[in-house]
Amino acid sequence: MKKRLQGLIAGVLIGATVTGGAVIAANATTLYDVIADGIKIVIDGKELHPTDAQGNKVEPMIYNGTTYLPVRAVANALGKAVYWDGPNYTVYLGEIPNGPLPYPTIQIEDVDNIGKDITSVDAESLTDNYGNTYGSAIRAYQYGGTFQTLLNMKYSKFKGTIYVPKGCSRDDVIKILIKADGKTIYNSPEITKTSSPIPLELNIKGCNDFQIEIIGNHTNLLGYIADGGFYQ
Repeated sequence: MKKRLQGLIAGVLIGATVTGGAVIAANATTLYDVIADGIKIVIDGKELHPTDAQGNKVEPMIYNGTTYLPVRAVANALGKAVYWDGPNYTVYLGEIPNGPLPYPTIQIEDVDNIGKDITSVDAESLTDNYGNTYGSAIRAYQYGGTFQTLLNMKYSKFKGTIYVPKGCSRDDVIKILIKADGKTIYNSPEITKTSSPIPLELNIKGCNDFQIEIIGNHTNLLGYIADGGFYQ
């Protein structure tokens, strides 16, 4: 059935493409009048039912007589990796000419956490006990805090920094475990209020279930992970 849609699309819409939107680029906020007309995508004789990164159905659309397809869904069907280079407004399919992007495909705060007792960090706690400042972070706010998300085998690396926030006065001792598909891929040293920041760069290629677990007592002020991100 033909449906006419209107949407307020801000910034560069090609960014939405990689997460399931349509291939359109615009440098300003623009109102588009598009048609979703039950368009089918068939690849090598097999119909594709495109979905976004969260598994929600997305539809091809027609705008000004041109049909636009969801890049990620089509690329996945063709076995191609998709990379969204936000700062340079560029979508890569397959190989990146100059090597991996220097920033994450998605930040840890933006993926779906199906674990418990993990929260984002307030701005005043983004400085560590050595004076370094970070852009964002997560933390466990009680004993047994866990972070868990499903990666759908889309990423090759996880990067971030474990740190203790400035002004921490607790005498607690904790450890951080990171697991991928049930296997421990990182086991931190003991972390105390005087611990220096610990950079992380972990191989998660081909992994789906990713977990971060905080082990210790009274982890209210320890166990921060800064600038965490998943990289394709």
